[in-house]
Amino acid sequence: MDILGQSSLILGVTSFALGFSILSRNVKNKLFLAFAVLTTLVSCWALAFFFEKISGSGTFYRWHLFFNIWLAPAALTLIRVMVRIRDNTSRRLLDISVLLSLSLSVALILRYETIPWVLLLIYFEPAAVLLQIFVLMWIDRRLRAGFKRLPKLPTVGFSRRNLIYAGGLLVLATTVMDHVPFLGKIIPSFGNIGLAVYLFFISQAITEQRLLNFGALFSRFIVLLAVALTLTGVYSLLVAWIENSPGLFFLNSFIASFLILMLLDPLRTAVRYFTHRLLSKEHRRLEQTLREAQRKLTGIVDLGSLFQAILLTTEQTLQPGWAALFVLRGDGTKYRRVRIAGKEPQTVPAPGASPILKEILADHPLLQYCESLQKKGELPILLDQIIENEIDRSASRVQREGYAALIQGLKALGSNLLIPIVDSGKIMGFVTLWAPAPPEPWGSNWGLLPIIYPYFEQVAATMRSMEIYVRQREKERLAALGEMAAGLAHEIRNPLGAIKGAAQFLDPTDDKPESRFLRVIIEEVDRLNRVVTQFLDYSKPPTTDFRVISLASLVQKTVEMMNANPRPGVKLECLPGDTTIQVQVAPEQIQQVLINLIQNATKALEKRVEEGIPGLIQVGIEREGVGQQSEVIITVEDNGHGVKREHLEKLFIPFFTTSPSGTGLGLSISQKIIESHRGRIDVVTEEGRFTRFSVILPEAKE
Repeated sequence: MDILGQSSLILGVTSFALGFSILSRNVKNKLFLAFAVLTTLVSCWALAFFFEKISGSGTFYRWHLFFNIWLAPAALTLIRVMVRIRDNTSRRLLDISVLLSLSLSVALILRYETIPWVLLLIYFEPAAVLLQIFVLMWIDRRLRAGFKRLPKLPTVGFSRRNLIYAGGLLVLATTVMDHVPFLGKIIPSFGNIGLAVYLFFISQAITEQRLLNFGALFSRFIVLLAVALTLTGVYSLLVAWIENSPGLFFLNSFIASFLILMLLDPLRTAVRYFTHRLLSKEHRRLEQTLREAQRKLTGIVDLGSLFQAILLTTEQTLQPGWAALFVLRGDGTKYRRVRIAGKEPQTVPAPGASPILKEILADHPLLQYCESLQKKGELPILLDQIIENEIDRSASRVQREGYAALIQGLKALGSNLLIPIVDSGKIMGFVTLWAPAPPEPWGSNWGLLPIIYPYFEQVAATMRSMEIYVRQREKERLAALGEMAAGLAHEIRNPLGAIKGAAQFLDPTDDKPESRFLRVIIEEVDRLNRVVTQFLDYSKPPTTDFRVISLASLVQKTVEMMNANPRPGVKLECLPGDTTIQVQVAPEQIQQVLINLIQNATKALEKRVEEGIPGLIQVGIEREGVGQQSEVIITVEDNGHGVKREHLEKLFIPFFTTSPSGTGLGLSISQKIIESHRGRIDVVTEEGRFTRFSVILPEAKE
């Protein structure tokens, strides 16, 4: 058999395998269906030529001509679905191609292929695909020149569309050269091999969509080619000398198979390493940044620092307009936003949009879809552009509606990209970003996402180990505080009482010169006594004296009490809320938390007042969720200068304070009280604008 027949066999087998592998992913995707139809036609076209070379009967050659007739309509349909082109020229070209294919099929059935011009039409009918590629190149050129009244061509697979065009022109031109007698068989043989390679590139591009850059795509092909050639060499060396001995054939086949299984993974790793080093500078630079970020994860010992590190790495690698981190609540029912980076938009970036969600249920469709991708071994990252492609290419109405719901879910979070933090199949949290385009070095291609995702896998492992560490450290810390508290009560309070009594005995109210020093002593004794009291409050076990009360009444009472002694230049107001909300709490402790937060807000406004800007503190109440999952949120927001980023992670650490007169225990005690009520405290701040503390408590059930 000549080289043209052998290359036809390679093309037939390869194209069939590619079509089958693509179709097995999703039989309801129009793009996958179109690619499978084309590869099946190519496979039948090539195999019919191969069998004709073997048999020489002429029957298989007629089938070869029949499949040749329908290659153009199948290829044009694939191009239209793949690049989502809707211009009139392409539509007419497809219509003409279908009509011509029908006419030539009838002519073939009537055996008119003996007429020279009919045979030439059959041979070169795939040239319609060349015309379509020239149309796409013309549209691209006009778009770059600034013409807007043209169809937009979305990027498919990787951003270098010219490589797709050039490859298509070269492959199509060479595969039909066997119909030009004086060009021989070498060029069309290379054309068959080139078409097999080209179909491989296209298959990877449409399955990965925008998640595969050209360097990674070429690297993957080199790995596959190197492995195939190596395995071919192993089989050839061990099986070639067996002659007609069945025993040797079995033995050498076993040895070859064993060697292949042993060498497969190391060979892939080695080839991938060398191709990676040669092809992708952006890839290496990004991996270096991620390695440094992963190294920093090992030194983080608290969740606040971890949350800040996640958003910092996200900003460095993806450069979003804004980003938010959501973490699963302890009861596993909701994901709540705990940190943001960048300027948060006030509403969803869409016409007639609603405010951006700050929490979603654990069984939200977005997260369910991420889990389904994870189970299938695919990258569980959601990108709006890929989902939009799925909507346009899906052949199922139910699937299209499901994908549309995912798009709406991303918009409701104010994002177009969602990266889950998954550990052992469980989503522990996720990052949402508003990043309409990849960072500058990556053009319009999202091939950096598969490179970034391993960092978030390590984040998940860090979060899991940190939860265990934090719980153990909390137990040890509370035990140590309990032991210290008993001694502090006697060792500090008793001397303080004696000092204060002695100062009062000397009568600081007299007009003697030393009286002012006595007053200072009494004031400092009182301050130290408050510190000890706060420390003892922090270390003692939480109260269990809960009762159902009206939250609005408690908040209103607390605000009125604080307004009885107002700070000049600061306005404290209670926003009207739902007066029917009830909570089961220890009222005195919740009031203590509110007083701490209001006092902190008042101190934060001192600089504003000094600058002549009126200070404003707003205390509000709202309900979130329905039924058994409903919660109430008490917000205390001020228009101060905000909290510095480096201070955010330390806010709830005992004895950390930025105020010279503060003890650093107010927020720690408040957090401990709220956690004993099965709630939590969140903080959102923007330097120079505001700080908002949110106390989240479960609503009392009737």
